[in-house]
Amino acid sequence: MPPMKGLTVFIADLRKCRSHEDEEKRVNKELANIRTKFKEPSINGYNRKKYVCKLLYMSLLGYDVNFGHREAVELVDSTKYSEKQVGYLAVSLLMDDESEYLRSVVRALRRDIHDGSEWIVCLALNAISNIGSREMAEVLTSDIVVQLLSPAASMFIKKKAALCLLRLLRRFPEAVKAHQWVGRIAPYLGHRDIGVTQSVASLMTALAQQYPEETRKAASFAMRRLKSLVIDNEYTLDYVYYKVPAPWLQIKLLRLLQYYPAPESSEARATLLSILRHIIDLSQDVPRELQQMNAQYSILFEAINLGIHLDIDQGLMQECAVLLGRFITSRETNVRYLGLETMAHLAAYIDRLDSIKAYQGVIVQSLRDRDISVRRRALDLLYSMCDVGSAKAIVSELLRHMAMADVALREEMALKVAILTEKFATEYGWYVDVMMRLVSLAGDHMGDEVWHRIVQVILGNEELQVYACKISLQTLKAPVCHESAFKVSAYVLGEFGHLIANAADSAPIDQLKALQSKMTSTSQSARAVALTTVGKFINLFPEIKTLCLRVLDRYRGALDAELQQRACEYYALGTLEGEELLPTVFEEMPPFPERQSALMSRLLKREADTEDQRTWVYGGREMNRERRGVTSGAASNDSREAVAESSAMPVPATGLNDASSGSPAASKKGAQEASPAEPPTDPLVAKSMRNYARLLWENDGILFDGEEIQVGIVAQYKPPSGRLGVFLGNRATAPLYNISITARVADGSQLTIQPAAGQEAEQPETLMPLAQARMFFDIQCQQVFTAAPTLHIGYTVAGCAPTVSELQLPVTVGHFMDPVTISVADFFARWKQLGDSGIAESQHVLPSAFLTKDAVGLEWLRSVIGGMGFALIHGADPEPNNIVGVGIATTQAGRFGCLVRVEPKPTHGLTRVTIRATNVEVAQSIGGNVKMVFESR
Repeated sequence: MPPMKGLTVFIADLRKCRSHEDEEKRVNKELANIRTKFKEPSINGYNRKKYVCKLLYMSLLGYDVNFGHREAVELVDSTKYSEKQVGYLAVSLLMDDESEYLRSVVRALRRDIHDGSEWIVCLALNAISNIGSREMAEVLTSDIVVQLLSPAASMFIKKKAALCLLRLLRRFPEAVKAHQWVGRIAPYLGHRDIGVTQSVASLMTALAQQYPEETRKAASFAMRRLKSLVIDNEYTLDYVYYKVPAPWLQIKLLRLLQYYPAPESSEARATLLSILRHIIDLSQDVPRELQQMNAQYSILFEAINLGIHLDIDQGLMQECAVLLGRFITSRETNVRYLGLETMAHLAAYIDRLDSIKAYQGVIVQSLRDRDISVRRRALDLLYSMCDVGSAKAIVSELLRHMAMADVALREEMALKVAILTEKFATEYGWYVDVMMRLVSLAGDHMGDEVWHRIVQVILGNEELQVYACKISLQTLKAPVCHESAFKVSAYVLGEFGHLIANAADSAPIDQLKALQSKMTSTSQSARAVALTTVGKFINLFPEIKTLCLRVLDRYRGALDAELQQRACEYYALGTLEGEELLPTVFEEMPPFPERQSALMSRLLKREADTEDQRTWVYGGREMNRERRGVTSGAASNDSREAVAESSAMPVPATGLNDASSGSPAASKKGAQEASPAEPPTDPLVAKSMRNYARLLWENDGILFDGEEIQVGIVAQYKPPSGRLGVFLGNRATAPLYNISITARVADGSQLTIQPAAGQEAEQPETLMPLAQARMFFDIQCQQVFTAAPTLHIGYTVAGCAPTVSELQLPVTVGHFMDPVTISVADFFARWKQLGDSGIAESQHVLPSAFLTKDAVGLEWLRSVIGGMGFALIHGADPEPNNIVGVGIATTQAGRFGCLVRVEPKPTHGLTRVTIRATNVEVAQSIGGNVKMVFESR
C-alpha cells in the first residue's frame, strides 16, 4: 500500500504534542475535519481510505470513534484491493456485533469469498475470523466449507478457510451446524500439503471434542499421516525445522489421537506402537542445538501422553516412566515442566505407582524451583501420585512448604491438601489435626468452602466429634487463632461442646470464656458464628445461661444489622418463660447428605477453564481407570481409595465408617418420589414435579434439571405405539463417564418400552461439559396400565462414586389417546349413558386461583385438555366457559371411549373436572393427570 501523505503528517503532529491536552485538541480538530469531508458527495476512494485510516489510528490510541462505519462499508464494496483491505480492517476494529451495517458487510463477504482473486478471498476470510459474529457463522459457514473442499481453491485459501471455521466453531458451536459437514473434513488430514493438513488438524481437534462419533474416522487418517512423517519420511524440506520434520503437525496429530480410544484391529495397534517406539528411540540421542531439542522433546512428550492414554503396551509405559524420571532432573526449565506434567498424566493412569514414588524426593524438591510454573506442576504431580501409603508424607511436605509458597499457588495448594486429607485419612485424629493446621496456615488464601467442608465431615462422623471438640477448645485457648480456625472451633463447640463438658479444663464456663477471648478480634462474619454458638450454649448448659444472655445483650445494640438481629433473636429465645421452643430451635444439626465435595468441584472448575478439553484429570486415577473400563478391585490400597472417594469422608483403616455402603442413588431417588399428599419443600423436587406435570400435556420439554445433569424429553405418539426421545445434558464442570440410559416398566404385559433399533450402540461412554447425548425408545401399549415406566441414568463424575438417578417418565395411558369429533347431541347422549351406567367416573374439584388473576387462564385450560388427546367440542355446553372433549384410549387389547367436562368458576377460584370412560383405570389415570397439572400451575 503506497504511503498516504495526510496520514503521515497527522501521525507526526500527534507525536510532536508535548501534553495529553495538546494531543486531544489535535484529535478533536481532525475528527471535526473528517466529519465535514465525509459529508461531501464528491469524496473519492483515496481520500475516503485516508480518513478511515486516521480514524483507525485514533481508535488505536484509545479515542472513542463512533462514526465512519458507512464509509468503511463503502471501502469494502470497492473493487480496488488497497481500499478493500482498509475497509475490512476498519470493519474488524470499529464495528461490533450489533452494528446496523453488519448485514451489508455480510453480503460483501459472501460475494468476496467466491471472488476469482486469491487475495480478495483471503481478505474476506480474515475479516470473518476477526469479527466472528453469530450472523456470519449462520450465513457464511457453508461458503467457507465450500472453499475448504473446493479442488480449485489454492492451498493458501484452504488453510485460511480451516482456521476460519475453527474460530467460528469455538465462538458459536451451535450456529455453524458442524454435524452437516464434519464427515467431509477428515480426509483432508491426508492432504498432500502439510500446511493444509496442519490447519485441518487444529479444526479436527476442536471437532473431536464436540462430535467424537462423527469424527471417529479421523483417527485412521491421522495415524496414516503420522506414519508417513515419522517412519516413511514423506515430507518436503520446507517443513523441516532443525532436522525435525513438521514438528507442529506431529504434535497436533498425536494430540488428536488422544480423543479416541485405542484401535480395535491388531494391525492398527501395531502401527501406533511402532510410531511411538520410533519417536522414543529418536529421543535417546540428546540434541546439541536448543531449537532441535525443544522440537524433539515436544513431540516426545506428546507421544508419551498418547501412549499413556492408549495403554497398549506395559513395557512402553515402564520405559516412559524411566524417561520422565530423567527429564524431571534436567537443567532446562521447559523440560522439567513438561516432564512433571506428563508424569502427572502417567500417575493418573497406571495401576502401580512404585516407578513414580522412586522420584518423590526430586518432585518435592521441585516445589522450591525458581519458576512458578514448575512449582505448580510439581504440586499437581504430588496430588496425582498420592495414595493411602504416601498420604501422610506428601501432606506433611505440602504443609511445610505452604508457609513459604507463593500467594498465587497457596489457594490451590490448600484445596489439594484438604482433598487429599479427606480422601486418604486413616485416623480421625490425623484428619482433624491436619485440617486445623491447614486453616491456620492458609486461611487468608482460601474460601469458606474449606471450613464448611471440615464442619460437614465432623457432623457426619460421630467418632470424630469428641476429638474435634478437644482440638477446637485448644485452638481457642491458643495465643493466636486464625479466623477460619475460630469459625470451625465455634461451630463445633456449639454443636458438640456437651460431649467434653465433664473433662478437665473443658467445663461450660471454660468454653464460653475461650470463645469470648477471641470474639472481639475477629470479623463480623466470625462473630455471627460465635453468637450462634452462645445461643446454643443457653440450650446446652443452663448453668451459664445468665452469662450467655449477658454476652448477647452486649451485641443487641451492634451497628452491624446481622449481629444485632442474631443477638436480639437469641436473647428473646433465651428469656422466654416456656422452655419448649429453645430446644427445637437449637436442635443438633443432622449429618449433611452425601454429595460431591464442594472442594473437588471448585478444583475441577479451576482446571476446566482451558480452550482444549483434557482427556484426563489431575488426581483422578480411579476416575481415569473407570473411563477405560478397568476394575479397581485388584489392590487393597486401590480399593481403599475407591471407598474413600465414594464416601467423601475420612475412612479409618479399621473400617468404622460404613457411609460408603449406601447407594448413592438413594437421595436422588427419594427426591423424585415425594409424597403427593404434601407439597415438596425441596426446590429441586418441586421444579421436577412441575416439569413432569407439564409433560403430561406437552410432547417436549425438560424433565429434570439438576446440578450435574439435565434431562429433556421429546415424544411422538401414534396409538397404541409411540417413540420417546431422551436427551441427557452435562451441566457439571467435569466430564461424565460410564453413561447408561435405560427404561423399565413394572409390568411388561401391559406396556413395553425398549431402545429403538441401533440405539444401544449409540450410548456414549463419555459426555464432556455442556455436551448432550440422546437415546430413543419405542413404546407399545398392550393393555391399560397404571404404573408409569421409570428412566434410570447412571454416570460417574470426577471424584465421586457412580451415581444412578431414577426418574419417572411422563408416559400414561392418557398419552395413547386419539381425539374424536362428534356432534353436540351425541356427546350429551353418550355423557348421560356413561353416567347412568356408572362404569367409570373420576371427578375432582380443584383450586384454580389463577383464573381470577390470569386473563389467559381459560385458554390455558383448553390447551391442557387438547394437549391430553381430547378433541374439543366448541359450543356444546350451555355455559360458554365450560370445556368438553372426546377421545379414545387405544391399546393393543382394545379401545376405550373417554369424555371430559371442565367447569371453571373464576369467581370462586375453583374448577370441577369430570371424566367418564368405559374403563375405570382410564378415567382414574386421566383424572390424576389433570389434578397434577392443576397443582403444578
